[in-house]
Amino acid sequence: MKILIADDEKDLLDILKERLGFKGYDVDIASDGKEAMTYVASNNYDLVIVDHNMPEFTGIEVIRYIKGKNLSAKIVMLTGYPSMKDFFAKSIGADEYLSKPMKILEVEELIKKYA
Repeated sequence: MKILIADDEKDLLDILKERLGFKGYDVDIASDGKEAMTYVASNNYDLVIVDHNMPEFTGIEVIRYIKGKNLSAKIVMLTGYPSMKDFFAKSIGADEYLSKPMKILEVEELIKKYA
């Protein structure tokens, strides 16, 4: 399974890349929305996990880019605003959401759902 994780928290990206790579997933990481869009343009991802609040382009803009390209990747929005979960999941096209801070186990369970 090919996964892109986009978040501006470098420590989180490093932990997820190492942990998920160890479990056999092919993981790319992006530290901002612009980098995420560059990866999406040149790769075929099964799952994209994107933070809501990032530099360059927001997670919402990244999701709109993915949807505009009619890509088949499932999309998970990370948000520090759990009260906005229904808005994110329904109005911008995310398939799922995770509230930050989240546990690595939550991410792994979500990935298994789409594997």
